[in-house]
Amino acid sequence: MKGLLVRIDSYIQNAGEAEKELIKRLHKNPESVLRKSIKEIAKETYTSPATVVRLCKKLGCKGYKDFQNTLAYEVALFQESREIAFQKITREDSMEDIIYKVTKKNIESLETTQKLIEPKVVTECVKLLESSRSVTLFGLGTSLLAARDLYLKLLRADVICNVCDDWHTQLLAARNLRRDDLAIAISYSGLTEEILQCVKEAKGNGAKVIAITRAVESELALEADFVLPVAATELIHRSGAMSSRISQLNVIDIFFTAYVNRNYETCINKFSKNYIQKKGSTEHD
Repeated sequence: MKGLLVRIDSYIQNAGEAEKELIKRLHKNPESVLRKSIKEIAKETYTSPATVVRLCKKLGCKGYKDFQNTLAYEVALFQESREIAFQKITREDSMEDIIYKVTKKNIESLETTQKLIEPKVVTECVKLLESSRSVTLFGLGTSLLAARDLYLKLLRADVICNVCDDWHTQLLAARNLRRDDLAIAISYSGLTEEILQCVKEAKGNGAKVIAITRAVESELALEADFVLPVAATELIHRSGAMSSRISQLNVIDIFFTAYVNRNYETCINKFSKNYIQKKGSTEHD
């Protein structure tokens, strides 16, 4: 399942005539419905309370109150992410300030990402991994480094997987995926055209897609079957990935550890078999 704000964005194209005004309102200003009664929202969007309730259920909520509570939680998290994103390093900062600010931002990014990740979504992603013939990883720039980290982890667990540094090769790999394959696409912005093209090719062949990306305002999140979100704690136009990279790696660690937990005996045996002894090292090195 995707976050509620992503589900709202996804549903716009399928909204009926009676739902369109409400969807537009939610898309433009989701905070505006948090303190409104169902009758007030229905009146302001030229719909009926019954239409509002039906839409809430289509979006995966039990009803209007559940919708409001879920929306309030997500809005609060994304506001928290924005506040972290706009924290700046200034020219006047001392070395002590830099150490403190960078560390603080990384910690806050991890904490916000933790709140965004739904355990049941992680479980579904692990089930996909277990049932897939092979896994292909997609990412460019810093996200490719995160993809390579996951690749090495999966390799140790004897999961058939693939990652390529060159985008053209990634595209070829996407075109060769089949219905029982899994694509894992990593992109902080969720807007990288090359990765989006790979994902569309993979989906066109029937492969399932897991995205590790920002939870909102992300085309990649809309395209994916499942989203493992990272907090949007960096601006899209940034000098270099820092807290976003830390959050990506944390999500990868959670996903992989969850897989090991569900396949404990098999993985432990594989880890022992695949361990490479270093010269002069001990068992605890």
